[in-house]
Amino acid sequence: MTLAKNSTISDDVVINQESVNVRSHVTTIDIYTPNQISVQESFVVENTDTANISYIDLWFNSSLNTLLVEDGEGALSFNWFVISNSSNTVRVNFRTELEQNDTASFTVKYELNTFLTPLGEDPIYYSFEFYSTISYHTNTYKMIIYLPEKSFMHEFADSTPSLYPNNSTQVLEKNRIKTTWILENQASASNPFFLIRFDEPLISEEPLNFWEKGSTLFLIGILVGVFIGISGISWLIRYREKKAMKKIGMTLLTDNQKSLIKIIYDNRGKVSQKELCDITGYSKSKISRNLVPLELRGLIKREKWGRTYVIYLTDDGRTVIE
Repeated sequence: MTLAKNSTISDDVVINQESVNVRSHVTTIDIYTPNQISVQESFVVENTDTANISYIDLWFNSSLNTLLVEDGEGALSFNWFVISNSSNTVRVNFRTELEQNDTASFTVKYELNTFLTPLGEDPIYYSFEFYSTISYHTNTYKMIIYLPEKSFMHEFADSTPSLYPNNSTQVLEKNRIKTTWILENQASASNPFFLIRFDEPLISEEPLNFWEKGSTLFLIGILVGVFIGISGISWLIRYREKKAMKKIGMTLLTDNQKSLIKIIYDNRGKVSQKELCDITGYSKSKISRNLVPLELRGLIKREKWGRTYVIYLTDDGRTVIE
């Protein structure tokens, strides 16, 4: 791998904006902790010129800590030119030259030199801001941000937004909120801005070492205290999980799915599929189509009952509706 990290950009770095089109650009930001943020930029680029091209120059307006470039076959050679503390140019050398209309796919991975500062109180929250850099005309740009585990959007008492732009989608994946934005037809040299504010993650402390010698009474007292502490932390974690589920659960459902959950809830958490058809007037197939995503998300469970199914509301389903 070739690596050049200079204080200024070299004279031979030239961007031919007309010869390259980016079909797809996906930025995935993993905020593992407020002080550990990694970024992955995936590109599908196309040579639109008659002349062959062997490299592409990309701008990154962030303070980068590490850098790795690779494609499906492994690491790619690149040159890294540091313009300033928050501006970098990376020349990615293709594995083979691209002829006209040829495409190449590759990924740039790096760590951010960014440490988020706690803000506010009760609860503490963090504000993460990111300017993406569109080096060439881009057909589809996607931004994905993962919040830390057991953290969720901060709610302000006033109209302060928790994220920007607000036209995003959110899903809950393994106790982590994933927020996605999709932008179409981005012009070269544009810099879309993204902001997300989230509560301080609730992280269980490491268990203490209790192998030290001491009196039996002292040890019993410590063990009782630990048991109470773990129980309290478990309750608090479950409370935060339920709050997160309730907060974003309903936003992920269609109107039809919300209506079905409400009907099941109103019938004491148990109703047959035939009764749902009778109550809603929906066909059997329409009911089934809307029940499948509810079951996949763990909000309901279905049991075979003769020629029909009985649908039960789960604890998570009750959390979403209550």
